[in-house]
Amino acid sequence: MVSKRLASVGRSGIREIFQMAGEGAINLGLGELDFDPPEEVREALKRAVDLGASKYGPTAGLEELREAIASLTSRCTEGIEARNVLITAGATGGLLACYQTLFDPGDEVLVPDPGFVVYGPDAILVGAKAIPYVLHEEREYLPDATEVEALVTPKTKAIVVNSPSNPTGSVLSAKIHKTIVDLAVDRDIWIISDEVYDRFVYGTKHQTFCNAHEKSIVVNSFSKSMGIPGWRIGYLVADGALVEEISKMQYYSLACPPTPIQQAVLMALPHHERFIGEILPILDRRRRLMVRLLNRIPGFSCEMPKGAFYTFPRYDVDIASRKLAEMILGAGVISSPGSAFGGMGESHIRFSYAAPEEDIARGMEIVRSVVEKIG
Repeated sequence: MVSKRLASVGRSGIREIFQMAGEGAINLGLGELDFDPPEEVREALKRAVDLGASKYGPTAGLEELREAIASLTSRCTEGIEARNVLITAGATGGLLACYQTLFDPGDEVLVPDPGFVVYGPDAILVGAKAIPYVLHEEREYLPDATEVEALVTPKTKAIVVNSPSNPTGSVLSAKIHKTIVDLAVDRDIWIISDEVYDRFVYGTKHQTFCNAHEKSIVVNSFSKSMGIPGWRIGYLVADGALVEEISKMQYYSLACPPTPIQQAVLMALPHHERFIGEILPILDRRRRLMVRLLNRIPGFSCEMPKGAFYTFPRYDVDIASRKLAEMILGAGVISSPGSAFGGMGESHIRFSYAAPEEDIARGMEIVRSVVEKIG
């Protein structure tokens, strides 16, 4: 009934658990902020509609928004211009467009394990092969350059990196960032860097791959940093010639990014920094609360994540993560099974702390009661 490629891809383990949830469940599962978008963002969308921003726009996105993002990016990376920016249907749309543009059947792409759920399936959907590289817990879920290089073959076309990481919350150090760049340059492969959580770091510094390598692509989004995941608006930054090619590919799936959403984001960008500044201390408090409570659960062990808004505790209860997530859901808390993020995610559960502190406290109490009943 469907293509072999689609049939070989499973459904998202995150979404499956979420869609099973009953009304009133505590949501510590989906990766979305519980904060409303800034009032300026909401008003900007209303103004965009009132101004008649309902026509087709350029496939690569509105020039004014591309210029604004280039200016924003140039604060930490010199030499970025509008021609280096492509507006996409969220980061997920940007990632798939990159895969469709770069990979042929039989090509290999290195993807993190544990890693976000789309990296491997996107490869399958374009006929490529995903090769997992392990993020070891004892290395704070950071890549081992020697292990990664051992996976490179003549078929390797790219490496996908994600920092801050979903699901682990790890953040690349400057040293490891450099080893990945050196590897990509030496072996002449692309870097596809998912930097959606670049603004969500605690006590450390984000290392961007913008302009780090002539064959690097940085994918980003306003879903998290403006609190608008349902608007599906993202962007990528890459070499200008490649942006033109990805734009050509994007036309056949999107035609153009939604015009009123682009206009709204453009008008709201001056308020972007203030919103991040307001919510980051709150998320930091929640992060510390959740880690403290997780480590009180028998058999659970959770290190303090340095970025994003997830914890990824390990547990030693003899039960599969999918089954444990279902049991936790049955008690009224939505989580995500570690197995959704790859084979190395088993014996882990992902919890989002983008939730009110009272929900975190109550949710962790419920998780504790479930685990204690398992024994």
